Amino acid sequence: MHIAKTRRKITVRKLNVILIALVGWPLLTIAAGAQDTSAWCPEAPMTRLEACETNVGTVIIKSYALIGTVSVKGATVSVRCKEDTDTSTGRKESGIAVVITESDRPAETMLIDYDDLDSLLNAIDYLSKIDWSVTSLNGFDAVYTTTDGLRIAAFGSKRLGEIQFALRSVRLKFAPVRLSQTELAEFRNLIQQAKTKLESIRKEK
Repeated sequence: MHIAKTRRKITVRKLNVILIALVGWPLLTIAAGAQDTSAWCPEAPMTRLEACETNVGTVIIKSYALIGTVSVKGATVSVRCKEDTDTSTGRKESGIAVVITESDRPAETMLIDYDDLDSLLNAIDYLSKIDWSVTSLNGFDAVYTTTDGLRIAAFGSKRLGEIQFALRSVRLKFAPVRLSQTELAEFRNLIQQAKTKLESIRKEK
C-alpha cells in the first residue's frame, strides 16, 4: 500500500510538472517574442523630414545648401537648408539641419521641419533675453527642445554671477557646446536666413 501511494504521488507530481510546462511555455514564448520585437523595432521618425528620408522602396532626393557656421570653442555649429522629395509621390518636405561638429566625437545632426522654425526662433529670442527676474532662487535652467532632440539652454548661477548658453543633442547624450550671447545671436541669424531661403523657394513653385 505504501509503495502504491508513493507511486501515485510521483505520478501526480509529474502531471503537475507537465501542466506547469504546458501553461508556462506559451507565456515564455510571448515574453520572448515581445523582447525580440522591441529589440528589432526601429525608432519612429521624429520629424517629417526624417520620415521622408527613411522611406524605402522609392528614390528620395535630398537637396541641401549650407547657410553658414558658428565657431564655438573647439566646435562648429552649422545650419543647412534641406528639401527632400519622394519621387514616387512627388511629396516634398523642407526644413533645416543643425550639425554640431567636434574633433573628438561624431557629428550630431538634428532636423527641424519648416513649420517648427518660428517656434525655434521665438524660443531663442526668449532665452537670449532671459535674466534673473525669472526666479528668486540662486540658479536656473531654461531649456527648449525641438522634436528631433536639439536642446538649447540658458542657465545661470548667482554665485558665479553670469548666464550662459548651450546646445546639445538629447539623442546622443554628448556634453553640451557652450555659446556666448553673441554666438547664440549668430546661430539665430543663420536659422532666420535659412527660413527666408526656404520661403523664397516655396514661392517659386
